[in-house]
Amino acid sequence: MLLSVALCLLLFSAGTVASLAMSEGTSILTQRAKSTSPHVGAAMAVLATLEQARVLPPEGSREADRIIQSVIQLQSIFAKGTDPSIQKFAQQALSHAHGANASIAFERFRANGWTADMLEALAEAEQRASTEEQQELSPGLSQVNLSVDDFMRLMQLVRDGRSALEARGQSFQEVYAHHRKAMPGAVAQERQ
Repeated sequence: MLLSVALCLLLFSAGTVASLAMSEGTSILTQRAKSTSPHVGAAMAVLATLEQARVLPPEGSREADRIIQSVIQLQSIFAKGTDPSIQKFAQQALSHAHGANASIAFERFRANGWTADMLEALAEAEQRASTEEQQELSPGLSQVNLSVDDFMRLMQLVRDGRSALEARGQSFQEVYAHHRKAMPGAVAQERQ
């Protein structure tokens, strides 16, 4: 399961794995999960949503590993990065989707990690963007060892996931919210 690989990558450093191996049970694992950054749980929820939509590449493939890296690193660069082109792209994407409420959605994303709103706004903005606009993201993405192609690939998975879920009568927003609530670092939010 791709999600289990992501869980290991996201939650545990080598030191944590060693300390868990010497622990007396799962209570430490439970405590670790509860104290985990909301960004970890948000990345896990993205992967769980895409997995439920059945759009992820086969587990263990290079492409699957690259998707996991993209989910984690793109969240980092868009939420915490300072590259002006990345920040401008994110803010414009949310402005297009939310108008006057864009700054609220952006701050929620920065504080808590991926939201379905942010993923869908970025996916739509990427699809609308010209090749030149996409290439302007390259310097910022390279700071986290990603390319414009990595960004485009993840945004296509978001669009494909949304379509696949809708074809089964499900909403990307609702599926993501369900997974997000079950993940470490979940916060009370009325809309993910």
